[in-house]
Amino acid sequence: MADGDLRLVYSSYNSLPGSDLTFGRVESGIYCLTKPSVTFGDPEIGDQDLPGEDGVRMGRDYQRSASVTLELGVDTVDYPAVRWYPPNMLGGAGRLIGSWPKNPMFLPLLKSAGGTPESWNVDAVAMLRQVWRADSLRGNPSRVAALVYTRAGRSRSLYGRPRNFEIGSEKFTAQGYTPVIAKFTAVDDRFYGSTAKQEELWDYYRPAPSPRPGRPTWPPVPTWEAKRTATLGVAGDLPVHPSITIYGPCTNPKVTIIGLWAVQLALTLKAGESVTVNAQPWARHVIKYTSTGASAGSVADKLTRASPRLAAMTLPPGRLQAQLSHSSTGTTPRQGPRVVIAWRDAFGSW
Repeated sequence: MADGDLRLVYSSYNSLPGSDLTFGRVESGIYCLTKPSVTFGDPEIGDQDLPGEDGVRMGRDYQRSASVTLELGVDTVDYPAVRWYPPNMLGGAGRLIGSWPKNPMFLPLLKSAGGTPESWNVDAVAMLRQVWRADSLRGNPSRVAALVYTRAGRSRSLYGRPRNFEIGSEKFTAQGYTPVIAKFTAVDDRFYGSTAKQEELWDYYRPAPSPRPGRPTWPPVPTWEAKRTATLGVAGDLPVHPSITIYGPCTNPKVTIIGLWAVQLALTLKAGESVTVNAQPWARHVIKYTSTGASAGSVADKLTRASPRLAAMTLPPGRLQAQLSHSSTGTTPRQGPRVVIAWRDAFGSW
């Protein structure tokens, strides 16, 4: 993505289309008239008056979400701006609105399909409205979209949903131009880095890679030691919620962020089974998966009393130490649990 690009991304669901629409610059045909405007919600203040005396008692405060207002111009004076190509790919499960070859060579092909600046403009506004409806998201509270904005050579994302959509004056629609105001509301007030980070821990021995590619070492000797601790390098400005996936076999797995918190599950995982403890604000859950990858339902009731609430499972910026412990159920030194701790760095603005 180039500076000035915006990208709205979300998955398709059943027969409902998803989105992979890049816009924001003049070249896209749907461009920003002004810089994206960010508004932060008023924090919820927990202050209480002190009865019979001066002053107040400071309480627990909560930060609310951010929202983005986009003033867009839909411009089809020279070329169509509908982002699907070729037309016979419009149908079918898994399709994404906006997924098209971005090679400028295709623009004349779109123009050769016929139409006028007015018809192209009407179609482009309808496409943008369809993207902003987000039909594949609205039926489930855990589904969110990512609004990605690139500036100063870096891309950062807000996770939430498209909201208000307002078509402005159609005075120049016949000439191929219509202004639009579109809003996006995020789940929280964090702007996430474009790169997902992760660290792994494991408590079993892995065989060393062959020093001669294509000619394995014989006999294979497990020379890699177990990795029960790892350093998490959390960058950014704000604390972030991680997602922790634990793979079996093991019993009573426990992941500790030393000096902060420890999450433990009172259950047994067989080889191939896993549990994901996802503390991210848009998808907080504790779900077990079978060896085939199918969901076996929530196991939030297996969290021990000493485990923190998912909302309190945050990783502050800095270098943190993670530790894995468990009751072993492996029958050989090459069997044991593996843990993946994943997160995205969080920032206070674009």
